[in-house]
Amino acid sequence: MSKDRVRHLRKFALPALLVIGLVAFVISEGQVVDAQEPAGRIISVTGQAEIYVKPDVATISFGVETNGSTAQEAQRLNAQAMNKVIAALTAGGIAKEDIQTSNFSLYPVYETQPAPDRSYGKQVLSGYRCKNTVSVRIKDIENVGGLIDAAVSAGATNVNSIVFGVLDSRKYEDEVLAKAVANAGHKAEVMARAAGVNITGISRMSDGYVSVSSMRGAVKVWADTDVAASPVEPGEVLITGTVQIDFTF
Repeated sequence: MSKDRVRHLRKFALPALLVIGLVAFVISEGQVVDAQEPAGRIISVTGQAEIYVKPDVATISFGVETNGSTAQEAQRLNAQAMNKVIAALTAGGIAKEDIQTSNFSLYPVYETQPAPDRSYGKQVLSGYRCKNTVSVRIKDIENVGGLIDAAVSAGATNVNSIVFGVLDSRKYEDEVLAKAVANAGHKAEVMARAAGVNITGISRMSDGYVSVSSMRGAVKVWADTDVAASPVEPGEVLITGTVQIDFTF
């Protein structure tokens, strides 16, 4: 290689090496800076809130149980009784779309009879049993007691439970979620003050859930046809909201 060629290569090689060294230095310094920066400091909080509202709907299950010597007889007697129950409910103001079959069963019934050759007796078919249950939505909760009595008088043999609720819980969601957020903020401030730091913002926020439930849950009901109307107290419905928020400090 000629001397002029060597001098030419040296002329461009030195600046190139300087540029590469500078880039490596910047990357190395950036890595050091990143390593020294503290990780995100987070206070993770669950905010909760509750509100109580008057219910505007009730759901009740009415059942009819019948027995017959044959399956057809048990089913026929049940259909007759349930039709009377449904007629009484519709006469009391319940719309057809608010009555829904929730359970139906038809099965043989056996009884144990003594058997001389057996210590435990033998199973003998004694008949058939049919059960039919309808779930009824009542929007006029002031009339719940009267409807229970009407259904029992018409032939209902079981009144399983009452669950009170609200037809449209969405109108309460904004209120309960706003209160849940305020609760989360209060918790975060208390924790921050105790730790000697200040809240600087919110890193992440997500809603958990909004639920509606009776204060006492499902209530067992026994109808008494000897009184004017079975006493039923709707009480209040509990609506709860939950949010998850990560606060920075």
